[in-house]
Amino acid sequence: MTKTQTFSLVTFILLVTGGVTFSAEIPQTQDAQDESLSNHAEDQRNDPPAVVASFEDCAALYPVLYWTNSVQDGVFPIKPASSTDHFDVFCDMTTDGGGWTVIQRRFDGKVNFNRRWADYKNGFGNIEGEHWLGLDKIHNLTAHNDYEFYVELKDWEANVAYAKYATFRTGNESMDYTLHIGGYSGNAGDSMAYSNGMKFSATDVDNDEDSSGHCAEHLSGGWWYNNCALSALNGPYFQLGDYHGTDTGWGMWWFHWKGYYYSLKATKMMVRPRNFVPNL
Repeated sequence: MTKTQTFSLVTFILLVTGGVTFSAEIPQTQDAQDESLSNHAEDQRNDPPAVVASFEDCAALYPVLYWTNSVQDGVFPIKPASSTDHFDVFCDMTTDGGGWTVIQRRFDGKVNFNRRWADYKNGFGNIEGEHWLGLDKIHNLTAHNDYEFYVELKDWEANVAYAKYATFRTGNESMDYTLHIGGYSGNAGDSMAYSNGMKFSATDVDNDEDSSGHCAEHLSGGWWYNNCALSALNGPYFQLGDYHGTDTGWGMWWFHWKGYYYSLKATKMMVRPRNFVPNL
């Protein structure tokens, strides 16, 4: 008698601490399935063995989602090589081939980004919503591989633009999270080159190159300020009807796309390894 191929569900527990599970279908013979059913009748709990794994970033997780036909954006736990603990991140698995680990996201103004150094260091907001991942986590993410960087921008007229950088990394806290970025491509214009080589500043820590002022305090948000900047994606969030350009002041802007006095509707900043290969 010819054995026919059937499928049974085997659950792979990827990260115990995060409680994230995926189900993958694997081929199994009919006899093996019958045996499994027989064992189940004798023992009502016959769980498959757990396969435990850790993922350094969303790019490392992507092949598992692809293999299980479950590629989608969402929150997952990761553990970079230099991190002592797992932590949750929002994974963008659909933009530009996917595999992106989101480090900043804004779209409704519910989270205040006018924060002190400690908050920018540790992170704040809701990973499922608006948030800043945290400078320590960003450094740990980019410390052991060559990463690229992607910024997605949305205006209030439903237009979308992007800036992509071939290199991105930050120093650690002793280096004030100095930014190293380059290799621009995209259609939003290069508004980050001016921040290359700059230390991070927050409202209570002035690391900028402005000898007569304090950029983070003046622009109400932490950033890699020079004197001061051509972008400020952590500035104040204004609803469309509440913003009146120069009359209102500085908002959340990207100079080379909309100028200084257009406060954007949404932003997303994310990183992934340069050697990432989508659609395996």
